[in-house]
Amino acid sequence: MAKKKNKKRKQQRPPGVDPNEKRRERLEEKRRQREAAAKAQRRAAFRERLVRGMVIAALMVAAIYFFFLRNQTPSEIGGFEVQTFTESGGHEVGPIDYPMTPPVTGQHSQSVAPCGVHSTQIEDELFVHSLEHGAIGILYDPQQVEVDDIGAIESLVGEFDQRTISAPYSGTETPITLTSWGELLRLDDFDGAVARDYIDAFINKGPEKINCPNDADDPFDPQSLEPVPGEDADEDAEGQDDGGNDGDGGKKKNKPRDSDDDT
Repeated sequence: MAKKKNKKRKQQRPPGVDPNEKRRERLEEKRRQREAAAKAQRRAAFRERLVRGMVIAALMVAAIYFFFLRNQTPSEIGGFEVQTFTESGGHEVGPIDYPMTPPVTGQHSQSVAPCGVHSTQIEDELFVHSLEHGAIGILYDPQQVEVDDIGAIESLVGEFDQRTISAPYSGTETPITLTSWGELLRLDDFDGAVARDYIDAFINKGPEKINCPNDADDPFDPQSLEPVPGEDADEDAEGQDDGGNDGDGGKKKNKPRDSDDDT
């Protein structure tokens, strides 16, 4: 008896199903993945360019500051003019005739004045050398500055560990002078805010970066003030009339005698 041959029956798909749909879905998924990868790559490249640009900009700003702005100094502080002098420095023996008062640059002594609070005027040649090391000097005329302001100046200097000096100085154009190497600012009255801004702008800007610790601690003594010529005579004349007599009937009072004179 002959066997019947098995015929392969073609698999029937459900009606309404597109045989290429799954293939299209796979291709679409691959396309979306490629687009996502390209988009991520573009974002990464943009971030890299952005970071590189920021780094280059920062380096340019740093270079401009270092080469052009670092040594520039303000021309005014708090509305007050900062005067600048360009005399060259160097060590010299003996007294020096400075073109500015107080001196802030030029030839100077080999020795330096200690930074800190001083009660007496510092020799010009020593003071200038301290400024060359980057110190700030606040100088005042004790005949024109109130004792309270002198105390405020000394307190400000005392807030620093180094490179600040306070000292009396006679013969200046204004009662108070803020000084640094090559610059000075003149004040009629002490202004703490201006003094602080001056210190911030010029401290450690001298050509020689050498430490100057605030070792001097000798506050100004108001009792050391010498009377202004003619001041005592004016005080003696306050109680007298135009004829040279005092105000009690035109007669001068006798001073009490010492007990030793009574013997």
